[in-house]
Amino acid sequence: ARPPAAAAMDAAGNPLLSPGAVAAVADARKHEAHCIEFGPMRIGVASVIAFSFFNVSGGPWGSEDIFTNAGPFWGVIGIVLFTVFFCVPQCLLTSELCCALPRNGGYAVWVREALGDFWGVQEVYWQWVSGVADAAIYPVLLCDTIMQLTGRSGAGRFEVWRWRMGVTAIMSLPTFVSFHFVPGLLIVFGFGTALPVAAFIAYGARLVDPKVWLQTVSGRPLNMGKLINSIFWNLEGWDAISTCTGLVRKPRESIIPRGLFISLAATSFQYITVLLVAAGVSEQFEPWYSWKDGSLPSIGASLGPWMGLWMLVASAVGNAGMYLSEFVEDAYLLQGAAEAGIAPSFFAMQMLFTKSPYVAGIFQFAIISVMVVFDFGEILVFDNFFTGMAVLLQFVSFFVLRWRRPDLPRPFVVPRLALSLFLPAVGILCFMLFHCFVKAGKASLVTAVAFALGTPYGCWVIRREQLRKATGGGSALDELFSGR
Repeated sequence: ARPPAAAAMDAAGNPLLSPGAVAAVADARKHEAHCIEFGPMRIGVASVIAFSFFNVSGGPWGSEDIFTNAGPFWGVIGIVLFTVFFCVPQCLLTSELCCALPRNGGYAVWVREALGDFWGVQEVYWQWVSGVADAAIYPVLLCDTIMQLTGRSGAGRFEVWRWRMGVTAIMSLPTFVSFHFVPGLLIVFGFGTALPVAAFIAYGARLVDPKVWLQTVSGRPLNMGKLINSIFWNLEGWDAISTCTGLVRKPRESIIPRGLFISLAATSFQYITVLLVAAGVSEQFEPWYSWKDGSLPSIGASLGPWMGLWMLVASAVGNAGMYLSEFVEDAYLLQGAAEAGIAPSFFAMQMLFTKSPYVAGIFQFAIISVMVVFDFGEILVFDNFFTGMAVLLQFVSFFVLRWRRPDLPRPFVVPRLALSLFLPAVGILCFMLFHCFVKAGKASLVTAVAFALGTPYGCWVIRREQLRKATGGGSALDELFSGR
């Protein structure tokens, strides 16, 4: 799932928050040292729209594989079907559970409430692993874009890794100075990535050849597994608003679903529009079946050098914004876990003046430095597996809570007719998880190891919980998940 590229202000002057910022604020309600200072805030419809859009998408970067794997016609059909049969159920589920359990712990609270402590810990662990993997994708995307534009696509693996390490280090610089600079940078990055994309659509739409949209490549079968993985990464993440449910204005049962569905419509429309325009203008220069991750700026260059440069700048600031947001969010999560006693205590160490969790940041940077050895598709599969497992737990928790807690107040209730959409959503998840784990080549071994580590970690946390309670201590999990 995507982290946001930016935050801005709505018409009433309220901040449109990035998920990294929101996660930090939510955690800071209990851990003041974590706080990125925004002052008093409440989230309205406009903020929910912006927060969800930037968390799920943040721009069209990395969406090229949708058309590469399926072609323009089936790519658009895939986006529409995924929107209806996966995104709509996830938005409905999120709306009901956010209103029923309005705490900033979000999906971790839902899973713990429904399935117990062990699975609540697994949810946090899987979300953190997928978050770090997601952060690793953005340096790879940007580096691949630069190398395509400079004609270095055929570089050797070691040279590519050096380029990616350099890009990762540059993207990480603000976090080594202070995490507190990041929210301000995200505001700038948001405008920097949105304006060029809008210009590309407006200028390119006049030159589109619609016949390209019905093209197929003879002898090239539809790669359903890769298609679903690509669409999932670009359109999943509607549960993210749950991390700041406590900040949403009342009535939540109106604001959350309205904001989510408006954002969903805008996000799906963005992907369809950008990809159709790109396919329609690039037939001679770079046909859709030859696209790779990072091809959009190259396609922009076919409209003129100025457009190529503008799209490269948009890609750079968009990917940097998403990287920083994810990096900060995950570092604060790791610090919070360390302070609650369910992760090694040294991860809670902070810089003297800025209070930034520098040990957690260095640890994440080290992991990302290893992960950028893999290609975009391999990291995406790893990321999607852990995100998919976490989302599957949320769907299971939704039905368990319906069964075990029918008395739980639900200001917003998923309509009974809409529950029929949940079956294809779970089917999509299971198919994607199977593809990630079985068909992913080199990434499968790394995925299996990372997944296996979650079990002993969960058992260790539960054992510590039992010992703390036996000696009269408070619950670390209550502290971590309370969101108060």
